[in-house]
Amino acid sequence: MNVFQLTYDARLQSWYDLRASIEQTDIKTKCVMIDKWWQQAPMVNRHLHILDNETWPGPWDLLVENSYCTLARALGMCYTLLLLQINDIKLVEASDNLGDDCLLVLVDNAKYILNYHPDTVISNKLTDFTIKRTIDINHLKQKI
Repeated sequence: MNVFQLTYDARLQSWYDLRASIEQTDIKTKCVMIDKWWQQAPMVNRHLHILDNETWPGPWDLLVENSYCTLARALGMCYTLLLLQINDIKLVEASDNLGDDCLLVLVDNAKYILNYHPDTVISNKLTDFTIKRTIDINHLKQKI
């Protein structure tokens, strides 16, 4: 069963279990597992606005709301990485080589690209995207 269809307590426990299970792994494994976990989130068209970062939910509020657009899912990934003490993170608004807009989480100098398609973290290349904007995530650290 998809964890996002369960109760808040179950989502919270699963998110904790994810972080605990990958805490001692290498960064590649962390990125793959984080992306895989958050890719399960059921998507809605719009939930958060990219320019309205003051109203973005903190990590626990995100799990309570349980409504995920691509930005909300990217925030979940960023929060997970930050809680694992991974700070080489960039959140970018981009377009892929087909012209589709996307919000990407770049880790380790864009060696790993999360929040694109499921199971593509290590096969994505930054050259396949055109970066439109980099979003400052320093305020996310304050929400943890």
